Amino acid sequence: MRRTVVLLFSLVVLLFAGCAHDSSEAYYGLFEDEAALIAFEEEGTLFLVILPWSVVRNQADTSGSPPSRVLMELGGFDPLIVVEGQGEELSRIRALLTTLVVDATDYTREEVDGQARLEALKAGAPYLRKSGLADTLSTTCPGLDPFSLLQQMEQFRVYDLRSVLEEEIVVDWQQLKSHMGLYLEQIQTAR
Repeated sequence: MRRTVVLLFSLVVLLFAGCAHDSSEAYYGLFEDEAALIAFEEEGTLFLVILPWSVVRNQADTSGSPPSRVLMELGGFDPLIVVEGQGEELSRIRALLTTLVVDATDYTREEVDGQARLEALKAGAPYLRKSGLADTLSTTCPGLDPFSLLQQMEQFRVYDLRSVLEEEIVVDWQQLKSHMGLYLEQIQTAR
């Protein structure tokens, strides 16, 4: 169980803190049957876009491309890292971070959202650094401190598109890619 939690936490930090920052690069996460994630940093703000897994899967099935390639095509950023896992792993990450938020704030479980999870992770970084997780994370990005990188983020913006973007409405993949590019551009400038 502890190993699973460490692995899941490592995935979160890799997605959200990373080993380097370039506005043309992103972190991609695919969690089968749950969600697809695009995370990128711009001027101290971490943007996280959550998409329905079904949209990526359907296009992968239609095109014959792997889901990771489909997601990168949709995101339009060069990949820094692509993390793939099962939906249950993402659910465990979400539950772990929700517990962190509830324990550290006056939020109830029902009030916790992606933004609150990231803010609590950042706030807890000094304490989590003293846990056994620090050594495990340092092997993922040798010579770097993922907790310090996380603390350098000034703000977080989470855009969960799972409830507004459904597989049934994706008729034209090229049009979706075009709209996604515009959307990602707009959220960067609308801070």
